[in-house]
Amino acid sequence: MIVSPKQVLALYIGIAVTLTGATALMATVGVDKLDQATALQCRTHDWPVKAHKIHINWCVANGYKI
Repeated sequence: MIVSPKQVLALYIGIAVTLTGATALMATVGVDKLDQATALQCRTHDWPVKAHKIHINWCVANGYKI
């Protein structure tokens, strides 16, 4: 099977569109979900006891309620 340059270009464009769509989805939905989970973790102090101080400092420095 011989593949023409136009077919290769179409394949590259298809891959680029798919990856751009996945990136846009993560940037809108994924980041929001991560932010919600981080806010919950800061409010509930859901981390190991020995790492409490560093996590509290991080939450405060990044504007999350503790």
